Amino acid sequence: MTEIVFSRDFASHFKKLPTPVQSKTDNLIDLLSVDYRDSRLHTKKLHGENNLYSFRASYDYRIIFKFIDSQKIYLLDIKHRKDVYRNL
Repeated sequence: MTEIVFSRDFASHFKKLPTPVQSKTDNLIDLLSVDYRDSRLHTKKLHGENNLYSFRASYDYRIIFKFIDSQKIYLLDIKHRKDVYRNL
């Protein structure tokens, strides 16, 4: 299993999410720690950015993450899909 590390931005934005999205996100983070390529995550490598990936927390929310090393994933942010890719 891979260790998951949360950024301050991720933690503060996570607290502002609706409760159903928070509980679904918790389950998806557990999946991420086992295999980041799990099809239920809809993981995508971001173009033009080194080592940045995103996955769906719900239809409307995306999580941006990167690999610190082979055993650690750093969750950078979670936001609405229209806002999450700005200012990367």
